[in-house]
Amino acid sequence: MVNKEHRFGSLVSDHEFFTRSIDTSLPGLENLKKAVENENFGNARSLFAEHVRKSLRPELYFRIPPHEMQNQFFVPGETIEEMGERILSLKLISCGTPHQFSGKVDWSANPTFNEYKEWTWQLNRHWEWEVLAKRYRETGAEKYAEGLVNLFTGWVRQVVAPENAPGYSTYGWRTIECGLRMGNAWPYALHACYRSSHFTDDVLIDWYKSLWEHALRLRHQHREGNWLLMEMNGLSHIGVLCPEFKEAENWRHYAQEKLIQELNKQLYPDGFQYELSTNYHEVVLNNYFQVVQLYQAYGFTIAPEIVSALENACSAHVKLMMPDGLLPDVNDGRWLNVSASSSMIEAIRRYPNRQDFLWAYTDGQEGKPPVETSIPFPYSGYYVMRNGWDRQAVWAMFDAGPFGKAHQHEDKLNLLIHAYGKLLLTEGGNYAYDDSEMRRYVLSTRSHNTVRVDGSDQNRRIAYRWKEEDIRLPADTEWRTSEAFDFVQGTYDEGYGAQAQIKVAHSRSVLFLKNHPLVSPCFLVIDRLTPQDEESHSYEFLWHLNSESAVVYGETSFTLNEDGPNLTVITNRTGNLTGKIVQGQTEPEWQGWKNTPVFAQGEYGPAPTVVYELTAAGPIRTVTLLFPTNTGERCPVKVLEASGDVHDRQIRLGLIDGQSIVIDENEQTSSLS
Repeated sequence: MVNKEHRFGSLVSDHEFFTRSIDTSLPGLENLKKAVENENFGNARSLFAEHVRKSLRPELYFRIPPHEMQNQFFVPGETIEEMGERILSLKLISCGTPHQFSGKVDWSANPTFNEYKEWTWQLNRHWEWEVLAKRYRETGAEKYAEGLVNLFTGWVRQVVAPENAPGYSTYGWRTIECGLRMGNAWPYALHACYRSSHFTDDVLIDWYKSLWEHALRLRHQHREGNWLLMEMNGLSHIGVLCPEFKEAENWRHYAQEKLIQELNKQLYPDGFQYELSTNYHEVVLNNYFQVVQLYQAYGFTIAPEIVSALENACSAHVKLMMPDGLLPDVNDGRWLNVSASSSMIEAIRRYPNRQDFLWAYTDGQEGKPPVETSIPFPYSGYYVMRNGWDRQAVWAMFDAGPFGKAHQHEDKLNLLIHAYGKLLLTEGGNYAYDDSEMRRYVLSTRSHNTVRVDGSDQNRRIAYRWKEEDIRLPADTEWRTSEAFDFVQGTYDEGYGAQAQIKVAHSRSVLFLKNHPLVSPCFLVIDRLTPQDEESHSYEFLWHLNSESAVVYGETSFTLNEDGPNLTVITNRTGNLTGKIVQGQTEPEWQGWKNTPVFAQGEYGPAPTVVYELTAAGPIRTVTLLFPTNTGERCPVKVLEASGDVHDRQIRLGLIDGQSIVIDENEQTSSLS
């Protein structure tokens, strides 16, 4: 091997490959052993290729259930037939952006307008190879195997394995790409196409040389977090599928030991993964399950603690999901459909007694939902409030948890609301990992439903350092639930601004009136802001609405969805508070945007955002009512009365019909007048 990527391809010699990597003492390799001892490497290449063709077990490999192919490498709605023809023409797509190559693929290319590095990295995950292999299995047409071999030979000659480069470096050999290739496209392609005439002896030898290089890199340059699980998935595949390698057994044992260790390092006791992202929680589940499936297909024993821990982790999906069956797009998450997720498909096979898994997988047609409606995640800090499990239920999620290990947004005390079949209170969401204004926006407090201070965002990132013991620390919150009310309270006190220099503590309580005799389910949000100084501070209370448009009148605003549910926002009259709607703003800063389900550059749109502004010195309390209404209904609350005194606990809701509801924060009880 060489210490840098080289345009002439892998420099692993036959001597090095056959003497260092292959266990020629295995039964059936006696002739290969003699050829190697005699340094007859031409014969050794033929003998090893013959052995591969005889020993591969596609009947075992294809027992493994199909997995979800990641990355936006296809056009939405494109059939696999259309994908196959497009790939053969060398029009490849990465991160949602297509590029037409001519003659051969340049695996270092980057055609994006802003040199988005993910484009090149994810191109080197080789999902297209699996598409061509599937078409070959389906049709037997040699053009697909030929196209696959052309992609492989072009890649292996251009993108040479570095010897000791860190796992994050190089465009084609980052260890995350190594793990993904080895756990997905490469083994599928090999088992589908190895009997094709285009898979010559030379191709098979180069393929196995590259497998060995991948294994060495995954074993010695792996990283941590979700990357580590993809890396160990890839290393497990090489260890199981390639017993000819001397270190195959050691690689299997090492990978499984790492996977066991990471259960306690990465999963909170409540089951959620420590990056606190719905997307990466699914990534973690999928990579664990792929190893479990691989071991089962080939008759290896998987550690029982892995299977047990994954059951608890799968339950997080069910507990978090919105009434429409999607997961909330929190941190670097995504609007994942739970019933179609790879993890839930595997969960119903793996845990047949879990009626809640079956219920989620079948969209409520079979099984039973969880007994509880409102469910806390006391370690990861997510609090789900709901009044039922049907599609019309009222649901909210409050984020009062820790900063997490990675993929974080500056969004503590954020709130989302889904009701009557529609997401009503949304957020900026997730966006492509570039350096665009939209990326900066989704990471910021600006794009979430919480409070900014003096025009500045939360800033946990500046001083935060994850410690291994953090996984066992409960979130600093208060939670109570009953048939009538849910109550949750959390605090952000880690500073605002570029240096976290603005010292104002923000305490937020959310009171869910889920079963009240006078009003349908609604939410009261009580914000208390306490500066450490006596200076005047400006506050922005942000509410991102999932609506065509919205209006604001004084202390009241509401969405304008003409053909669906709506959300009314009412705040108390406090000091000099004013309200406005901001939508699609770029100057002086970005505000009023949301992402789309397509995780690609340029995929976002405007979202009407209510911005209440208030300037005050000393501690201040504001109270906001968030009232969802079904199609054709009207919010029954006319006015919200609450003082700005942080010590006051009384709130009065004046109804349109003249009645009043008086609520005591401390007791979470109400009286009528």
